[in-house]
Amino acid sequence: MKTKKIEDITKKIVKGGSISFLGHIAGKGIKFILEVILTRTLGASVYGLYALGNNFMEIVRGFSNFGFHFSIVRFGSVYRGEGDQESLKGTFLFSILFSFTASIIISILIYFFSDIIAINIFKKPGLLVVIRMLSFALPFYAFLLMASYSARVFRKMDYAVNLEFVIHPLLTLIVVSIFFAIGLKLKGVLFAFFTSSVISALFGFYLLIKLYPDLISKLNPKFHLKKIFVYSSTVFLSGFSSLLLLSRADRIMLGIMDSSKNVGIYNVGVLTAHQMSVFLYSLNAIFSPIIADLFSKGKTEKLRELFQTVTRWVFTFSFPVFLNFMLFAKDIIGLFGSEFRVGGNALIILSAGILVNVSVGAVGFMLNMTGKERFELINVLIFGTVNIVLNLILIPRLSYLGAAISTAISLAMLNISRLLGVYRFFKMQPYNKNFLKPFFSGLITYIIIYIFKTSINIKGFWWLALVLLFLLLYLFFLILMGIEENDFIIITALKNKIRIQKNSNYFKK
Repeated sequence: MKTKKIEDITKKIVKGGSISFLGHIAGKGIKFILEVILTRTLGASVYGLYALGNNFMEIVRGFSNFGFHFSIVRFGSVYRGEGDQESLKGTFLFSILFSFTASIIISILIYFFSDIIAINIFKKPGLLVVIRMLSFALPFYAFLLMASYSARVFRKMDYAVNLEFVIHPLLTLIVVSIFFAIGLKLKGVLFAFFTSSVISALFGFYLLIKLYPDLISKLNPKFHLKKIFVYSSTVFLSGFSSLLLLSRADRIMLGIMDSSKNVGIYNVGVLTAHQMSVFLYSLNAIFSPIIADLFSKGKTEKLRELFQTVTRWVFTFSFPVFLNFMLFAKDIIGLFGSEFRVGGNALIILSAGILVNVSVGAVGFMLNMTGKERFELINVLIFGTVNIVLNLILIPRLSYLGAAISTAISLAMLNISRLLGVYRFFKMQPYNKNFLKPFFSGLITYIIIYIFKTSINIKGFWWLALVLLFLLLYLFFLILMGIEENDFIIITALKNKIRIQKNSNYFKK
């Protein structure tokens, strides 16, 4: 009976995770194409201005949400599980309206202080138009994010993932291509981001009402303001501190202390390195509400087994990406243009830090979704401060390589601390003997491809053939070492899910 229940939840994760995975892959592919077009059209210096402005606005977006997107998932999942429709509606209404209102106010403030930000702080006059244009898109992008997280409460990952990771970047790519065709370059990119944000937000509103009609019904909402505020403020401090001190500090500090060209080179390395995280984010998106649900019901044994299974899946998919970055860093970065190839070493350093992140699994969500958000906040503040100090020391000496080293070290230390925290509070850890199978499969494959690569002279794009050979050998060794029972469940579920679904049209009733 226990095995059957675990199998049912596993299939649920695979169902949502496969949608999330495919959506993330599609979105990453679209964004990758978009970034290649931007870098090759704008060049490193102008692209660096756009990247710096966008990273600054990411921090502002994080501030405007105030952690309410996590509150929707945390409390929405619980109220939905309990059948408390009034509290569910109150959580949705308050969280969405507060975030949207705050983003409008912050957008106005950013616009009026944009000259101080661009000229006095970053000392880059060309950044002024970037910040002003991106500030117009802030309220629409904030609503888009809230709509995406709302869909996760109902585990409708096709709504959540496609809205945030496919529709918005695809619209941006299409509109950018049109503006580039008529001669607009940097302004074309900025107009495109604004246009796609507006259209995506409107579409998000439509999907949200379709998914949850009670949002605009006469059902009386019940508001738990204190509970939501306490949780949101704590998670916000943790998430925003992580965004400010860890995720974006490197590029912001590099922008203050170095040229826009080096910001552009480094930003390409960061975006490429984060391709490794697609598997972690995909499964976390569906795993996070399940964590809250299982923990609230006291089903810790199920949670423990799923924690280990999901972590192994994430590592199995992510480890070969890291090893290919090690082998072909400069070739991969070179896709963005010849002037970006110098960022190959930054890619390797950053991907090493991200490897630690994917290797420990959903430890951050385990803490946030089980009432340990204060511990997570302390973690982020400590290691975020470490990151700032390291950047202050290393960027003046090593430029973007200093930023890469600082970020990798801080990210690794943060996730190790999270891992220790999960074990301390719940006596759970994400590893078992099966974790060694992808590790040794990847290590053996790496040695074979490395020897082959150093023995022949590879020219042009023939390195892509070695990437394909790597993946085939890796798969071969995985199968050779044996497939687990849960893996058969995954394979069967993925086979069924990846098929074209005729009934997946959003516009059907």
